[in-house]
Amino acid sequence: MALSREEIAARYGTALFGYAQDNKVLDTVYDEMMELKKAAVANPKFISVLSDPILSSKDKKSLLTAVEKDFSDEVQGFLNLLLEYNRFADLIDIIDEFALLYDDEKKIAAGTATTAVKLDDDQLKRLGDSYAKKYDLNAVRLENKVDPSILGGVVLRVKDRVIDGSVKNRLKKIRAQIIDKN
Repeated sequence: MALSREEIAARYGTALFGYAQDNKVLDTVYDEMMELKKAAVANPKFISVLSDPILSSKDKKSLLTAVEKDFSDEVQGFLNLLLEYNRFADLIDIIDEFALLYDDEKKIAAGTATTAVKLDDDQLKRLGDSYAKKYDLNAVRLENKVDPSILGGVVLRVKDRVIDGSVKNRLKKIRAQIIDKN
């Protein structure tokens, strides 16, 4: 029975995480995998060429050798494993799974801060630091989304937690209280 993309990503991402952790190169592997993901997203043909069943194994190997030369031995070995088992089509999903495990280990969370106007990098960092301190995390990486309909304030979504400090939400609560009193 064939494995789903999620199962493949979980197996390979977990294996890479455990291997990097055992070899005490977790941070190095994380940094390299994030760079690889950026490159793969920017150049989707890279993955499609290494996943192409028509291209010979020798040609794929020579292409991969040229790309992986600046990576650590652990990442090189992992990429060769993916090539050997024809799993390059799942590379992005595998990296995402690995990154989730890394973030859990390092107590790092990612989320979005929705505001009526764009926040600058400093405001975003201070908001993330404040959240991290409150919820005992080492760091929070926030992405800013602009939604003028919230009028002001911020809606913060990190993992499964939502903190709605928008003006729109406050007005809705005040309105509900006024209606309840009548």
